[in-house]
Amino acid sequence: MAWARVAAGKHTVLDVAGGIALGVGWLALCLLLVPPNAASPLRRVQALVALLAVGLTGFVLLAVLYDREPLTTLDQEVAQHVAASMPSSVESLARPFSWLGGWIGLTVLGIVAGVLLVRERAWLDLGFFLTAFVGSQLAVSLLKEGFDRPRPHAGSAVPLPESSSFPSGHATAGAASLGALAVLAAERLESQRARVWLWTAVLLLGAAVGLSRIALNVHFVTDVVAGWCLGLAWLAACLLARDALR
Repeated sequence: MAWARVAAGKHTVLDVAGGIALGVGWLALCLLLVPPNAASPLRRVQALVALLAVGLTGFVLLAVLYDREPLTTLDQEVAQHVAASMPSSVESLARPFSWLGGWIGLTVLGIVAGVLLVRERAWLDLGFFLTAFVGSQLAVSLLKEGFDRPRPHAGSAVPLPESSSFPSGHATAGAASLGALAVLAAERLESQRARVWLWTAVLLLGAAVGLSRIALNVHFVTDVVAGWCLGLAWLAACLLARDALR
């Protein structure tokens, strides 16, 4: 059905691939709403493997194609539009979300979560969170050095960081670190409705963290989308490892 849209000239291959990735990723995230002790083990593994595959595929595609058309033009046009037309109110709104996804916000959240998990003596959960939290940022640092992509030069509302642009560490953290916190919190909630509200809030927050970096013009669109893909893949891998150790 999807590829019929390409054959009919209604969509490009990138449109269809993006739609498939979004659909599978959303399905996997919805399945994560069910705690591990209430879900079918096979169903949960399938959901996590799907999320891992979608995330890695999306990241690899963007890593290969971000400096080619039509993505190059998309990145440059968005960056120029932000530099020329972004309202100051949007920039002000973006700053708190950018701080949350930076080292200050993540450190505060990490310390609070770590203290609570230590008090519970939830050592496996603590290891899972630290792996998702620290590991994702180490992976981003190594990838930034490898790709060495310059940041947008059209003009930024804040001083440009010295690190490279691809992938976005804030977007990765918004998916991996905030996602890990959401998993741990959701498993401690008895109400399905509360878990739905929690995941909805975290998804919106993770999206806002990534979009804030575009609004402040310190990252290209492909940097942020690649960061989301990487963060979701890392989160899925950490969850698979934790479930296996259980």
